[in-house]
Amino acid sequence: MKKLLAVVLLVMFLIPLAVLPVFANEKVVNVGNKICPVSGDPVSGTSFVEYQGKRYGLCCPMCKAPFLKDPVKYIAQMEAKEKASASATAVVPVNSKSEKMEKGMEQGSL
Repeated sequence: MKKLLAVVLLVMFLIPLAVLPVFANEKVVNVGNKICPVSGDPVSGTSFVEYQGKRYGLCCPMCKAPFLKDPVKYIAQMEAKEKASASATAVVPVNSKSEKMEKGMEQGSL
């Protein structure tokens, strides 16, 4: 009886140790999105959802359920909004007066 109890206890402690490396390899990658995939509002930094090994920021906990119902749709929406936002905030260099003068000197117009 004591041997059976010892074997059962040993197995109970060894099974979690054997399974631990399997779960340790599942690393979640933070997407780093600034816009909530569901609402389009800025992410809160406290609400997140994981999908296919990626962590998406949300604006609030209420956006988690809609996201999980149709994640492909919301990820596409988010990527489109972030792409549009990035191109809208792109800085267009403006030539200063001194740059114009330098160009004129190079061309011999002064």
